[in-house]
Amino acid sequence: MKILIAGFEGNDNKWNDNLTEIERENLFSQIKLCDGVILQGGIEMDNYEFIIAKYCYENNIPILGICAGQNAIAKALGGSTYKIPNPEEHNISRDYVHSIKIQEDSKFYSIIGSKEIMVNSLHTNTIDKCPHLDKVGFCKDGYADVIESKDKEFYIGVRFHPEDLYKKDNKINNIFKYFIETCKRLKVED
Repeated sequence: MKILIAGFEGNDNKWNDNLTEIERENLFSQIKLCDGVILQGGIEMDNYEFIIAKYCYENNIPILGICAGQNAIAKALGGSTYKIPNPEEHNISRDYVHSIKIQEDSKFYSIIGSKEIMVNSLHTNTIDKCPHLDKVGFCKDGYADVIESKDKEFYIGVRFHPEDLYKKDNKINNIFKYFIETCKRLKVED
């Protein structure tokens, strides 16, 4: 199985598909080699991530956006982010920091099997608008910790860092298991 992990720099709510036709075709040919995409966490993003996220949405390719990757999948579809007013409460640790409540009618709930989970927090931004996506997991401050598309097989963004918690938390590990299972299933269906 092949999974693309992308991460670049640049941080703005506006982005442009400024690739030449050759660059775009090269990028899409690389994505087509993969069974799924993970947009990793980080401080900043680049147009490549938005282009990848939009392409995945349009072609039902499984994608998991982590931290800044969550921001990228929202922005790719016309969404926006903003700086939170209380970063001192959310830019704390790679270990458990606070709980989030999950909507029971969400795909994410069916993946983790719980209405509430503990997550880590290293964030200064959150999702404002996310057209085509639903906000389905929230911390006590009301920030969207999970967004998803109900129309896609796996188009999910999380504000926290599941890669730091999966070894000790089966609910968190289920995110990666379900992502991989979806990638395998869609590959077989092709």
